[in-house]
Amino acid sequence: MEKLHEKVKKVADLLTESNHTVVFTGAGVSTEDYKQNLSRPGNGLPVMVAPADFTIQRFKDDPQGFYEEGEPYFSMIYRFEPNEVHTTLAELEKRGLVKAIITDNIDGLHKKAGSKQVLEIRGTLRSASCAQCKRQVAIDDVLSSAGEGKFLPLCPDCGEPLRPDVVFSDEPLPPDFYTAKDEAKKADLMVIIGSSMEASPENQLPDECENLVVINQSPTVYDQRAKAVVNDSPKKVMKHLLEELNNRNS
Repeated sequence: MEKLHEKVKKVADLLTESNHTVVFTGAGVSTEDYKQNLSRPGNGLPVMVAPADFTIQRFKDDPQGFYEEGEPYFSMIYRFEPNEVHTTLAELEKRGLVKAIITDNIDGLHKKAGSKQVLEIRGTLRSASCAQCKRQVAIDDVLSSAGEGKFLPLCPDCGEPLRPDVVFSDEPLPPDFYTAKDEAKKADLMVIIGSSMEASPENQLPDECENLVVINQSPTVYDQRAKAVVNDSPKKVMKHLLEELNNRNS
């Protein structure tokens, strides 16, 4: 515990000394929540659209089949609530210690936790849009209007199938990615949380920043040049980090 405490103190030092900190978050932010969900009685691994089929063409060709395979996965993610990582980052943003959050997660939990400057470079499952008339609908409305039987959300204006506002594997990244690159260039500190930084092109973002902090369960390719590395549970680390910062202000 002492070793973790010393590492957290170093992260706190770097954070308070920084003028422009950006945070990058990945799937590891919610890995523990995902495992807990699967361990509950009656829960199992949901049927998920295979990555090779997660394309805009697949959606256009067979929207019904796309949703039949993907809906259990989408619904499970939607049931998740913000955890200690999301809430701590929202608090750090309020205090001016974090300027922006870059995430390749599609669960929308950073915004739900209260963070304002969130760049969702892979899109979000919190809304769906109509390709025909461009109407955007909140996921709450999509799920509540689905009713019984086969799940196929339709546009309330023109009746066309709604697509989730995520980036499909055969689509270019959204404008948020290029804004994220600009934020990374402006940053004097980037904190990587819950990501092995293996996915491209987001794994190039830390190259834009001189000072890095890595908080991840397992080693990453950026550990060697990071100013601080904490290989532990992101939820635990962020809880201790907030306690450390609160103690300094008391």
